[in-house]
Amino acid sequence: MGKLLLSASVAAVILSSQILPAQAGVVDLRGTAWEKHAKKECGLDPHLLYAVALWESKQRAGGGGYVAPSPWALNNAVYGAYYPKNYEDAKRALKRYMAASKVTDIGIAQVNYRWNGKYVSNPEELLDVDTNIRVGAKVLCNAIKNSPDDIVLAIGSYHTPNPALREKARWYGTNVLRIWKRLIENG
Repeated sequence: MGKLLLSASVAAVILSSQILPAQAGVVDLRGTAWEKHAKKECGLDPHLLYAVALWESKQRAGGGGYVAPSPWALNNAVYGAYYPKNYEDAKRALKRYMAASKVTDIGIAQVNYRWNGKYVSNPEELLDVDTNIRVGAKVLCNAIKNSPDDIVLAIGSYHTPNPALREKARWYGTNVLRIWKRLIENG
């Protein structure tokens, strides 16, 4: 897949936010799946993809005031959010979640199987962190490609692609950009 060309207005937003290389920031993403897939899909800053995952699947980590993305998080309207402690627990819970609803968010980037399952052959593949990050990068890059003149709406479309819910998408995009900015400025 080719590199995503961003419009002048999106480029201006990114430049005004002082986008930094992957080694910058409070979280070092050099050599990680975040860097590999964000760069490969469309040249994204990996901290932006990580910010999406933080917003989507955050949970307390390290016994302090820290949060981190949850590798096997699950969420749907039937059972709500669940943060399995290990892969086997996630696999068992995923069967229950999928039996209840195909509209289930899976894994570290909370990839929605109903809308983005086309990128995998079965839902369990999305419990693999690398696969989940790769698919999350595809979804985010496609969202940006579909709204190149409005980065807030583009990022919000990762979670809420429905044009009738633009305000919800903007709210989401604003929150992710706030997290991203904190990640890159606190390095």
